[in-house]
Amino acid sequence: MVRKLITVIMLGVCVLFLGGCGNEKLSVKHTDKPLQKGVIALGKVDITFNYLKQGGFGSNQFAVWIEDSKGNYIKTLGVTKFVATKGYKTREMALANWVKIAKRTDMNAQQVEAITNATPSTGMQTYEWNCTDAKGKPVEAGEYRYVVEATRYMEDYDIFSGKILVGKKKVASRADVKAVGDTEKNKSMLTDVQAEFTPFSK
Repeated sequence: MVRKLITVIMLGVCVLFLGGCGNEKLSVKHTDKPLQKGVIALGKVDITFNYLKQGGFGSNQFAVWIEDSKGNYIKTLGVTKFVATKGYKTREMALANWVKIAKRTDMNAQQVEAITNATPSTGMQTYEWNCTDAKGKPVEAGEYRYVVEATRYMEDYDIFSGKILVGKKKVASRADVKAVGDTEKNKSMLTDVQAEFTPFSK
């Protein structure tokens, strides 16, 4: 009787042990840790594109700016002088998206001067973002959106936009383009818009 009882108990222990082994959870190790919220971005983003100067009136205007992942305005990196100083009033169709999102009407002369550039010569253009907002405050690491608006002719324009991850690694991306109006008019004005993030070495 005692021997039978011991046998039953031992069988029960084995069943529990084997059942427990089947339910064990495997530990997963992540080699690439996700970006932590609140971590300051340490690096720079270079936005580049080819610019081909167009002939005629009402063209050759562009603006470059940064938004967060939700589309909130962060900072203007550059805008052609004509629109930034007076064109936003005399030619309301020029860079209308930038004028609205950057709140050009609220900018003072000093702010405008800091972001304006004369219309450049034909060739590769580079605009650097030092990962700060419009007030010079460092932004957090994470995903951002770079935007380039190009007024090709009067009301005809292109919006180039792409996403770039600002974090620990060097990454690059190419922008998509949305053409508005006559898509053939001065279509070669801005092409090949790209961005590259380079982290600062510790």
